[in-house]
Amino acid sequence: MAEITTIQVTIDTRDQLRELGKMGEDYNSVIRRLIAEHNLDKLIEKGEKRIKEHRDKFVDINAL
Repeated sequence: MAEITTIQVTIDTRDQLRELGKMGEDYNSVIRRLIAEHNLDKLIEKGEKRIKEHRDKFVDINAL
């Protein structure tokens, strides 16, 4: 079983987490989902940046 800890958040933050949660979802699940969404956003940003930096190396397959 995973170790459990307590984190302190303001009442406002708790309420926002509650609003973001889905029926039956605990705070840990909400936070993990938000972290996953954040990581996906960062991956997309990184990919878009890489495309911009290396656009000249791409080949238009429609032109072949």
